[in-house]
Amino acid sequence: IFFLSLTSGNNNMKKPSVYRMSEISDRLDNLPQGGTFIKPFVNTKMGASMAGGINFLNNVSVPWDLTCDELIYCFQGVFRMVVDGESYSLNAGDMMYVPKDNHVIYEADEKCVIFYAAYPVNWKELSGVTHVPGIDPSDMPSES
Repeated sequence: IFFLSLTSGNNNMKKPSVYRMSEISDRLDNLPQGGTFIKPFVNTKMGASMAGGINFLNNVSVPWDLTCDELIYCFQGVFRMVVDGESYSLNAGDMMYVPKDNHVIYEADEKCVIFYAAYPVNWKELSGVTHVPGIDPSDMPSES
């Protein structure tokens, strides 16, 4: 599995960047029960208009107040999102759109892998979020 995004090159041309699952697969292999790991590949550091990345979940339930629009694609396993009390299940190959301003719960009973795209790219800064469960601190926006 690999992911593409656009980044700026030296001559202001947009060039693709390739992200390989093999570079983070150890995080999935070693993800403990009750764990989540999020790797944002596209973010404000790239000057993009939207964010995107991969999320590994393992027998976990993570409540969250969604402050951005989100598109979710399930790559592996079964992913469940509870939105304002209603449960939506995604199997591998399924996708869903979730509008901002919803209270959600990201859930998985076993290991699963999802891809997410979020808009706008700077949703963390706009909402004042300084911690997201599963994201390494180095992948969070720096404080100005």
